[in-house]
Amino acid sequence: MWVRVTVRGNSMSPTLRDGQELLARRLFRRPRRHEVIVFRVQDPELPHRVKRVAAVAGDPIPEWLAPAMPDVRRVPDGFVAVVGDNPRSQDSRQLGLIHCGDVVGTVRGT
Repeated sequence: MWVRVTVRGNSMSPTLRDGQELLARRLFRRPRRHEVIVFRVQDPELPHRVKRVAAVAGDPIPEWLAPAMPDVRRVPDGFVAVVGDNPRSQDSRQLGLIHCGDVVGTVRGT
C-alpha cells in the first residue's frame, strides 16, 4: 500500500524539495538506519513529517542528540531518532524520538 505525501519546507533539502510529491510505501517492519520515512505528528496544519532515520532501537544515542537527552544512552525499543538532510531543519532534538507506530511509510529512491 502506498501513501501520497507532499513535502512542505526545506528540511530535507537538497534531497527533497518544497512542494515535491512523494509516494511512501507503508511499512510492515521497523524502519532502518538511513531510510527516509514519513511519520505522523500532533500538528493539525502539518500532520506528517519527512525525515531520515539516524538511529534505530539499540543504537547509541547520536552524539549530536545526546545534549537534548542526557539520561538516554541508547535508542529504546520501538523508537527511532530522525534528522533532516538540511542542517537547519528540525530533528529529534526538537521532535524527540519517534515511535515506530507513528511511522506511515518509507520513501523509495532517496
